[in-house]
Amino acid sequence: MKGANQRVARTVTTILLCIAVVGVVYLAIDENLQGSFTPILVSAFSSMQTLFRSEVDDYSTDPDIPYNSSDLTDELKVSLSKAANQEKTVLITTLNAAWAQNNSMVDLFLKSFYIGDGTEALLKNLLIVAVDEKALNRCWEIHPHCYLMKTEGVDFSGEKLFMSQDYLKMMWRRLRFFGQVLERGYNFLFSDADIMWFRDPFSKFSSKADFQIASDRYTGKSTDLYNKPNGGFMYVHSNKKTVNFFKFWYRSKKVYPRKNEQEVLNILKWKEFRRRGLKVEFLDTKYFGGYCQRTKNVNSVCTMHANCCKGLKAKLIDLRNTLSDWEKYKQKKRHGKGKDVRWTSADACRHSWHR
Repeated sequence: MKGANQRVARTVTTILLCIAVVGVVYLAIDENLQGSFTPILVSAFSSMQTLFRSEVDDYSTDPDIPYNSSDLTDELKVSLSKAANQEKTVLITTLNAAWAQNNSMVDLFLKSFYIGDGTEALLKNLLIVAVDEKALNRCWEIHPHCYLMKTEGVDFSGEKLFMSQDYLKMMWRRLRFFGQVLERGYNFLFSDADIMWFRDPFSKFSSKADFQIASDRYTGKSTDLYNKPNGGFMYVHSNKKTVNFFKFWYRSKKVYPRKNEQEVLNILKWKEFRRRGLKVEFLDTKYFGGYCQRTKNVNSVCTMHANCCKGLKAKLIDLRNTLSDWEKYKQKKRHGKGKDVRWTSADACRHSWHR
């Protein structure tokens, strides 16, 4: 009986592998087939993952990840321990040379903490992760907690336009890094550097969720899978479920070679969250807004993301206006007129896609 079961398992595995291979080939030939073929591919890949869970979820099987979680003196662990709070939670942002220039994105990012309500104190728990030497050097000039995320043979220093090959490499490398943070036992709140912080967001997080993520489009219910996730802002607790999911999520890049990690998450969410018992909640754009779906109520917003925007130049123009709006709000609030302030239209970002 045992031998029969093994033969059945091998046969099923062979069929599933064939489906996956054919799917990848078809997607490579014609992207128009993605919509019809994706559900079949997702099902096949999930079934393969169930049969070989230990292999699919294990970083050690991936030669691209030089990582030993038992190394108590590793540089990342030291950096995390210096930045983390008593609950072993660390704030993280990533930075390359283009965004680290003087008067550029990192300066706006840090300024928002200084002019926000109750946000400046959070900077002591912020770890800036540089992806190149220039960004690292600038980080040490302006912040006490810096770490270099090394990637052999890849130059991440220049501006990486949305969905370019270097952009995709950077996003997947970043996701791999998050998994390494979780496996070291640290919770993290990740924020893209093009997110402005206006209020301490921790009171808005659910105490029951393993994984909370921002939304480009929010339906009104935090557990609705039809919410469109945005990986630029995530709050994740380190536990067995999140560690294994982030490993699986990262390895899924081999099945979806033309997609970024956010698009792949939007596919995996339909089956993997429930199958793994992962408690995931999507963050309300009323509190965690962005240019895709911006809240009109300045009185409630905690963060504002320059999403739905292409290019550094457009982001800088509109984020400077956003910071100016916030400063106007704070001034008027002192006189009881804070409700009169409205956000300046993000025109540069809106027109950036037509250039």
